[in-house]
Parts: sequence; structure tokens; C-alpha cells
Amino acid sequence: MSKEINRIDIPLDQLMMREQAAIRAAKRKKLKSRILKPLLVACGLCITLLGSGFFSPAIATALANVPYIGIIYAEFGDIAAKKIEQEQLMTKIGKEDTHGGLTMSVKEAVYDGNRLLVTVAYTGRNGVSLEEEVVGTNTLTINGEPIDVAMGSTGQDDIDRNTIIEHHELTLSNTDIYGNKIEVALDGSNLFGYKGNWHVDFTLEKLMEEVISYYPKVKSSTNDGLYKLNVAKVSFTPLSTRIDILVDYPKELNRNDQWPFFEFEVTDSEGKLYNRANMQMGATKDYGHHIILVLPPMEKMPKSFTLKPGKTNEQGYWQEIEELEMIVPLEP
Repeated sequence: MSKEINRIDIPLDQLMMREQAAIRAAKRKKLKSRILKPLLVACGLCITLLGSGFFSPAIATALANVPYIGIIYAEFGDIAAKKIEQEQLMTKIGKEDTHGGLTMSVKEAVYDGNRLLVTVAYTGRNGVSLEEEVVGTNTLTINGEPIDVAMGSTGQDDIDRNTIIEHHELTLSNTDIYGNKIEVALDGSNLFGYKGNWHVDFTLEKLMEEVISYYPKVKSSTNDGLYKLNVAKVSFTPLSTRIDILVDYPKELNRNDQWPFFEFEVTDSEGKLYNRANMQMGATKDYGHHIILVLPPMEKMPKSFTLKPGKTNEQGYWQEIEELEMIVPLEP
């Protein structure tokens, strides 16, 4: 496999169809996990490719140093990678747990009230393995409790035979639910071929850059009144641009497990298009009544967003539902 992303022939149509299958599976489970993982970051590209020796030797050398600014976040496709590099937003943690021949070391983290990013390195005395059977499990918590997550992903890659780098990115179900300072813990079990349990905890302060929020309450509905959308909130945070959309539809769709998961294309007033390739989509409530769109952080706030909801047709392609289109003004 080529180690340069621009040389990899990615079957996007097949990946999109895989995403739809994952969404349908999540619907059948009624979103009990409350996490929808964006395809190009987690499901199809990040886990599969970055678990196959994706990093170049030059990048692997750079990753031996802390901080990882400008390298790890771009390589794992994080939507805030550019801003993280330019403004060096990550906080150095440097805490680790070592036993049984394996060291779990939390290198960096950042939190803005909406998203949490954590970078971890694992070093094994006798090598490390990304084979599915021995990868093990790890869990992040905030203030000793499971994190209330709308969407998230974890990417991993082996830097050399003894070292694995891991990137966690989580978007919370609601903004600022944990306050300005959080206690984060990472717990791992039977990791990368080593038996045992590992634990690292640390305190993390929220980035204090200004967060700008709008409550436009722009609404739309289908011509038959079956589906109704309400853009409840738009937030500009240090690590993202977040759009919260409330969805209303007949209750019988809940009972029949036929609730819709709308997919969106977003265009800003400058003509920039955001879709599944450069935007994340997730849901926080059962049956998809609260959809969250997460775009990259923006240097300049646009005057408006145009939201085009749609659904995937039988051929596996996105198709707009024109009567649900909304123009969301962002000026006072």
C-alpha cells in the first residue's frame, strides 16, 4: 500500500454505501451508544488505512517529538488540524502508566466545550500489534462518568514495531455541559498484545477563546407536513463550527423504526461547500430527533449558511429534499 494519501485509490462510492449500512445498523439499535462515527474519519479511512503503516518515515520521525502540532491531527484528518497547527492549541499532558511491558502515555489534549481531542502513544517492550484480536479496548471518561457524546472516532497507526500512536476526537451532545475545567481519564484493557489494565488521568482546562452562538430558529417542512426541521443553534468554537438541528416527524416512525436520518450539504455565503467529505454528522437523541453538523473552525464568520437536507436513494447516492432547504442568516 502506498504511504501517501494522494496515491491511494479510495472507492468512495463503496465507502458511502458502507456508511449507509452503518447508519441503518445504528438505527436498528436506536442509537443506544449515542455515537455516529463519520465515515471518512473513522469507519472507512482512518481506522483501516491508518492501521496499515500509513505514516511516512519523515512523519514517524517527527512523531517521536512532543508536541505533535501540525502532523498528527492533519494525518488523522481532524477538521481543526489547520488551526491547531497555526495556533498551537494543544496542551502537553505527559502522563503515563507502565506495567507488563507496555507503556500507555497521554501526550496532548485539547477541549473547547464542544470537542475533546486526546493523543496517546503506546510503547511495547516486545513490539505492539494492531491485529483486531489483540488491540483490546480503551475508554475516555470526564469527571468519572461516561462522556455524553454525539459523535466520535479513534484512529491508530503503528509508528514502528514498538510504538502505536492513537488519536481520539469526540463531539459532545451539547456544548459546555462540563464547564471550564474537566477531569479526564483514559482506561485501557488488554492492549495491543499485552494483558492487563492501564489508567491515566489528568486535568484539562477549556480553551478560553470566545465562543459565538446564534439561535436562528429557521424552520422548514415537507409539502405534506410529514417532516419538520428547526435550526436551533449555530456555534463558532475554537475547534469547530457546530449546527444543531431539531427534527420532528410522526411518532409511528419511532415505533416502526423507520425514522429518518437526514444527511446535509452546507454552503456558506462565500460559496464554500461542506458535505460528508469535510463535515461530520451525528445525532444525540434516540430516533434522530437532534442532528448535529460539525464543520471546521472558521477564521471569518460567513453571513449565512444554506442547508440542503437529503437522503440516500436506492442507488446509494445522496438526493436533496428541496422543500426542506433552509437559509440560515448569521448577522444580528
